[in-house]
Parts: sequence; C-alpha cells; structure tokens
Amino acid sequence: MEQIHIDFPIRSEIQGASEPCVMALGFFDGVHLGHQEIIKRAKAIADRKKLKLAVMTFFPHPSSVIPKGPKVTHYLTPLPVKAEIFEQLGVDLMYVVEFNEQVAKIPHDQFTDAYLCGLNVQHAVAGFDYKYGFKGKGTMEQLTLDSRGRFAVTTVSKLEKHEQKVGSTLLRELISTGRVEKVNDYLGKEYEMVGQMNGYGKTIEVKIDPAYFLPCSGSYEVTVSYQGFRAKGVCEISSQAANDQLKIRLFHESLLGHDEPVVVAWNNFIADFEMHDFHAQANMLDVRL
Repeated sequence: MEQIHIDFPIRSEIQGASEPCVMALGFFDGVHLGHQEIIKRAKAIADRKKLKLAVMTFFPHPSSVIPKGPKVTHYLTPLPVKAEIFEQLGVDLMYVVEFNEQVAKIPHDQFTDAYLCGLNVQHAVAGFDYKYGFKGKGTMEQLTLDSRGRFAVTTVSKLEKHEQKVGSTLLRELISTGRVEKVNDYLGKEYEMVGQMNGYGKTIEVKIDPAYFLPCSGSYEVTVSYQGFRAKGVCEISSQAANDQLKIRLFHESLLGHDEPVVVAWNNFIADFEMHDFHAQANMLDVRL
C-alpha cells in the first residue's frame, strides 16, 4: 500500500500522478465494524470497475483544530496502526491530509474539486453522517451535487448493534469507563495496542505510542502476544502513570524480551484501585450494551 501525505494546497505533481480510484472517506479511528463496511463496499466497487482502492483520512483529528466542541487528541488507532489495518483490508492508496486551519476553511465545493476530482476519484464511498468542508456544510447529499456528475457517490447506512450506533465515539466511551470487554461487539476484536516489550520474570514493560487512547484508571486483565505466544497478566492504569508505557504483571514467567514487538489486548476490567466510586462500573448494567 502506498501512503501519500497531502499538505495545503495539494501539490500539482501529486494531482498529476494520481491514479483513477474508488475512494473511501472518513477519519476511521479504530477502523471499527462500521468503518470496515465502508471500506468493503468501496473495495467491491473498485474490484468491479478494475480501479485502485483508496482511503482518505486526516491527521490530526479535525476536532483538535476546530475551536468549538470536544477535542480528540488520543486515538484508538494511531496513524501507523491505522495504515497497517488499511493494508490488511486491501487498500492500495492511503491519502493522509494534514488537517489545519486552512483545510478547515475550505468550502465544501472547493474541497470536492481539489481533494476528490483533483485526485482522480471515480467513485466516492462514505458513511451516512460524513461531513466535509467549512463548518461541515458538506453532507453526503451535498457531495452528489458537488460531484456534478464527475464521479459516482455511494452512501453507507448506519450500522447498529445492541441498539447502539457503531462508532468511534461509542468505543471511546466504553474504554474511558473501563468497559473494555464490550469493545469486541463494535470493533470486531478486542481493543489492542502494539508496542515494544522489555521483560524479566513475571514483570514486563511495554512501550506504546503516547497517542493511544488509554482506558480509565484501574486494573485490567490483558493478553500479551509475542512471536506466536500468548500470556495473561494484569495491567494497572493510574492517572500518575506515564502515557507511553504499560507495566504488566504476568500470571506465569513466560515472556522475556528486549525491545521485542508485542500486542497487548485488553480483556476485562478487574477493579478501580483509586476508588473513584467505582466509576468504571457505573454503566455496566445498561441494557443497551
């Protein structure tokens, strides 16, 4: 998969070298089941039309640049992890738009001209709630108008599970309240983090990208995967802990390594050792989940 990073304005050589493609649009944090449906739909169209499959994402998250509203500064899938997942899903081209104040102010029709038509998009695919352009005035209905017949548009309907919209916001809510065991329903797998392990005996440390979205304070059952081996352990998260390092106590002395690549999967919440009124269990009985 080829990664292409785009500044503002798009360089003419990038536009000139762009291949005809079917493009999936979105931020895709987590690449959850809803995101996967968008990419699978785009891939089916690309295969049928014999075109490249492209994905356009942004970095950083637009909320970190737009003045109003909550900010997303930590990610379920930091950019390198997101790229690996895209490649596994069969994506050929990954366009990463540097989101800044200039990009935020581009009117929706000009965004379409520069970032879709300018990159040789033949068919655009996005979720029903995708927004683009200044103040998010571009909607999927507007995209059909802005295309002016230059490319086709497919809108992917809302995906729901347990009467909840599958979305990154829901996943962050589950993780931030400790309900990591619920993530698999919406992500299609357990919440995972990749990192580098240093381990001795029953205690290991895993250095992770500080951009990862960490669960709330508490103690968690985790699984560490390393060179085909899997080991269970307990990871404690506290407000004082470094946000780029996980300390894990294994149940057995089964892993040793120095800067070895590992994957940490978050299995279950065990306890809130900071005793914040069991905040991580506050919504455990929500019947919708």
